[in-house]
Amino acid sequence: MDGDINYAYARAVGEPKGEDYIPLVPSLTSIGGVAVQLPWGISANLRYSYMNTKPATEDNTVQAKGYFVNDLLLNYASGKWNFLIQAQNLFNTKWNDAQFETETRLRNEREPVSEMHFTPGTPFMIKAGLSYKF
Repeated sequence: MDGDINYAYARAVGEPKGEDYIPLVPSLTSIGGVAVQLPWGISANLRYSYMNTKPATEDNTVQAKGYFVNDLLLNYASGKWNFLIQAQNLFNTKWNDAQFETETRLRNEREPVSEMHFTPGTPFMIKAGLSYKF
C-alpha cells in the first residue's frame, strides 16, 4: 500500500480577503493504491488519483471541479512472456482534466462571456499488452 497526500493554503499576499485565491491551485490532492503480488506470476495494482474542487477565479465565484479516479492493472508473467490488462478510469467517472475560466466574446455578442473551458478526462477504457524478453 502506498499513498501521498498534499495540502496547500494558497493565497495571494496583499490582496483583500476573499479576493486572494490563486486560480487553479487545489488545496488537497492525493494519489495512492494497493499492489498485490500473488504466486504463479500474477500481480494486481489498484490506483487512485484525487484532486478537490479548486477556485478558478481570484474571488472563488467560479470553481474547477475536483475528481476521484481509479485505475486497475492486472499482470501475468510466465518465463519470458508477460501479459497485462489495464483498466483506466475503472468506474467510468466523469471528470475534467485541464480546466480554465476564460472570458470570450463572439462577433455578434455585445458583452464578453466568462465560462469554464476544459479537457475531458479519460473515459473508461481497457488496454492490453503482450511482451517477450529475449
